[in-house]
Amino acid sequence: MNEIITSKSNEKAKFIKSLNEKKGRRINNCFYLEGIKVVNEVLDCKKAIDIMFIACSKEILKKLNGGDNILKRLDNILNIEVVEFSKNVFENITDTKTPQGILAVLKIPKYEENFGNENILILDKVQDAGNIGTIIRTADAFGIKNIICTNGTVDAYSPKVVRSTMGSILREKIFYLDDINKLKEMGYTIVGSVLDDKSIPLKNLKITKKMAFVMGNESNGISEKIKKICDIFVKIPINDSVESLNVAIATAIILYKNFEK
Repeated sequence: MNEIITSKSNEKAKFIKSLNEKKGRRINNCFYLEGIKVVNEVLDCKKAIDIMFIACSKEILKKLNGGDNILKRLDNILNIEVVEFSKNVFENITDTKTPQGILAVLKIPKYEENFGNENILILDKVQDAGNIGTIIRTADAFGIKNIICTNGTVDAYSPKVVRSTMGSILREKIFYLDDINKLKEMGYTIVGSVLDDKSIPLKNLKITKKMAFVMGNESNGISEKIKKICDIFVKIPINDSVESLNVAIATAIILYKNFEK
């Protein structure tokens, strides 16, 4: 490591802080993952991802469980830049109240729109960052590797979303598309989650290859534009006393149905 950066106006410090905002992430095509556990995961799969550099604060890390171990790992790392910040500067550049003193800056990956025969998940204007993070982690748990977000869905690479994924963001392919019609041209069956009388109960849905499961906005559900191209509507039966399920919970139930096929 080079000398410790102690100025908040340092270019590296300003660069990382810019990634807290969507505009900064778009301009730089980067995001960051923060915390000892996830940075260890980044280092474990470094050959498969594009790491720009790692930032740390020894002062913070030495007070945490696992901090000394990851510092030793950084001392032995090759071909990855490691930048050290003072405690005050590190706390200023992240949006975490109590940062763990280490983060990895990564390039936002770009993937080809080639899903093979795999089932996929579509998020239609889902806007809560915590929900998106939980959904990404759930998709990882249940074997869904491709997630399509329509325009209006929250940025999956925001710090809050990334933290909620607990590292699953490293294993998911995320696309932002608004033209879902191309999926039908690729032979996909579009399955919309809609809680009304026209929908079949989830238990009656026969899972096949090349299904795309659509989950809608927290308040308004699936947009009319997407509804028009759905081939099947499904619902999760619930008690009349409850109006609807949280979108992350509903996604978990549907993806478990896919997982147990």
